Amino acid sequence: MNSNLTGLILVTAVTAPGIETEILETLQPFTIRILDKQSMEIRDRYFLAIYFELDRAHAKAIESDLLDTATELGVDLVVDYK
Repeated sequence: MNSNLTGLILVTAVTAPGIETEILETLQPFTIRILDKQSMEIRDRYFLAIYFELDRAHAKAIESDLLDTATELGVDLVVDYK
């Protein structure tokens, strides 16, 4: 992997089963390396953060696929690259 970029995925939603699994399955076709992953639940709200390395050439496709998954799940999702 030509890792020349890092990404941060932030997800918030009403607590429901399977959110993290669906997000990770969306990332599976891509060559990435997860550097850190944290999740928590507070007052029936779910929060997920995934920090990862990726090839810059895949950034737009990853974001597009994640946004499609977020729409299907009914969750709020943002991706930030640096």
